[in-house]
Amino acid sequence: MDMYDEERERKIGMIEQFYEFVSTARYEQMYELCTDDVRMSIPYQLPGFPNQGAGKDDLRQLNGAMDNYSSTAQTVIDVEPMLNPDSFLVEVKGDMVVRETGRPYRNDYLNVFRFRDGKICEWVSYHDPVRQLVAFGFTELPIPAES
Repeated sequence: MDMYDEERERKIGMIEQFYEFVSTARYEQMYELCTDDVRMSIPYQLPGFPNQGAGKDDLRQLNGAMDNYSSTAQTVIDVEPMLNPDSFLVEVKGDMVVRETGRPYRNDYLNVFRFRDGKICEWVSYHDPVRQLVAFGFTELPIPAES
C-alpha cells in the first residue's frame, strides 16, 4: 500500500467515524473531524427543516433538528473515492424513529464528502423527501411560519 492509498483509507475511516458519532449524538467529536468553515447542504430537504449551514457554530445550532428523532442510526454502506483524492461518494442507510409520530424513518442517502487539509470541509446529502413526509405524518408539505 502506498502513501496515496493510506491517505485514502484514513479519510474513509474518518467518514465512517463521522456517521458513528452522528448515530450516537456525539456531535462535538464529529466536528473535530471537520474544518472550522465546514459546509453542509441537503438540496432536497423539506421546507422547515435545516438544509444548509456553514461553519461549526452554525451547524451546532442545526443539531436541534436531531431532537425530532427518538433513535438514530446511520450506517455507511459504501464509500467510493472520486477522481479528486479529496472527494468521496458515500452511500448511507438511515434507520430512525420520529419522536412525535413514533413512525420509522428509513431512508437511503447519497452523500458527497470533500476534504481539505486532512479534515472534512463539506458534505452534501441527497435523500428521498417523500419518505420523510410519511415518517413525519405530513399529508401536505410543511410550510414554515412567516417571520
